[in-house]
Amino acid sequence: MNFNELAANLGLEEEEYRELIDLFISSSAEDLQKIADGLAAGEAEQIMRAAHTVKGASANLGLVDVSAAAKVIEMRAMNHQLDGLVRALETLQNQIKRISGGVS
Repeated sequence: MNFNELAANLGLEEEEYRELIDLFISSSAEDLQKIADGLAAGEAEQIMRAAHTVKGASANLGLVDVSAAAKVIEMRAMNHQLDGLVRALETLQNQIKRISGGVS
């Protein structure tokens, strides 16, 4: 992941962008837990809200793949299609882990 390029796309210095990424990673951990808890409880509304938050935050940072994965979860929760969302959540978690591996 080229943080320098992503930062430039947003008109930021790489260091500023990395700080925003750190903030995104820490705040998304709570949202990922809300999604997991919502899946365990069958709470589509909770899943949808948390996925929407991740989708928007990641889109604002230019993290297109993360935003797309969160959108899948959001849309399926909106339609109360919770089957298979555990796998979608794992995909989203892995994408965020890859990003966090690039932050130092």
